[in-house]
Amino acid sequence: MLLSLAGAFLYSPAVHAQAGSTASKLMDFSVFGGYTYLKPDYGPGHNNAVTFGADFTRYFRFPIKPSLEGRVSFQHGPTVNENTYLVGVRGEMPYGRFHPYGDFLIGVGDIHYNFVVNAGNPTAYRDDNSVAKVAGGGIDVDLLRGFQLKADYQYQFWYLGTNDTLTPSTMTLGVVYRLPSKPQYLRAIH
Repeated sequence: MLLSLAGAFLYSPAVHAQAGSTASKLMDFSVFGGYTYLKPDYGPGHNNAVTFGADFTRYFRFPIKPSLEGRVSFQHGPTVNENTYLVGVRGEMPYGRFHPYGDFLIGVGDIHYNFVVNAGNPTAYRDDNSVAKVAGGGIDVDLLRGFQLKADYQYQFWYLGTNDTLTPSTMTLGVVYRLPSKPQYLRAIH
């Protein structure tokens, strides 16, 4: 009897409780675009703009999902035109249908002074550019499969020279499309 129990123990098949495949995404790519309300910090009022961008997300097994982000914004107003070309990092912490995030971006900001052109002074200082440093955040909300609604705020810091700094801020409402990616099937290790 002991010999048969030992034989059954040594030659029994392995039990794989919950060791079946589970699906998990390794990476994600998304694109977004939207209307941007910009306070240019130069001249009166606000300007209307459009913003476009893309995110590449790498999934790890911790709550914050890191991404690389690139975005461009084009705005034209009565006093100044401000365009930004930015890249940086983003951290997202999904919670059900809601995807709040924060980001830090750096790039180039171009400013064109429209009032100088309108004044007809051909030798006047018309354009400038700066390294633009940006901190912001927002939330993406799942709508339909692959589509999300985006609400975003960005605070910018431009250094134009000795005593010239600009701190424009933007608010964007837009749409995100997450390109479908194939999940990787992970197996539990026992």
